[in-house]
Amino acid sequence: MKKTLTNREKEKLSRILEIDGPTIEKLSEHDVLDTSACRAAIIRSEYMEIKNQGRHHGGHIARALADAYGLSLSAIELIIYKKEANKKFACTCCGSPVSKYKFTRYGGLCDACLVRQVKIE
Repeated sequence: MKKTLTNREKEKLSRILEIDGPTIEKLSEHDVLDTSACRAAIIRSEYMEIKNQGRHHGGHIARALADAYGLSLSAIELIIYKKEANKKFACTCCGSPVSKYKFTRYGGLCDACLVRQVKIE
């Protein structure tokens, strides 16, 4: 099931993007809006508004946003700080996917390419 924006989120998005409400509604009806990107923009905006008031710390604001949007704290932090979850790395030799650990540990090589480099006499 594809999630859609709530009316409250559409109003906030309209205010953030300075676009009138009916236009946002029409874009939403035609599935033109990326709901996750829209929610991320709304969450970042709300975080900055509350943070600029100076009454609350970042961690408390993030927890409040997590509760309000039904997301985990780590998901909110990924949105707020614009980080990527599970960055993808590729083997520098063959291009196959490699974990971050193996990428740093083995100099950018996957297991298969590392084994190919072993010289047995």
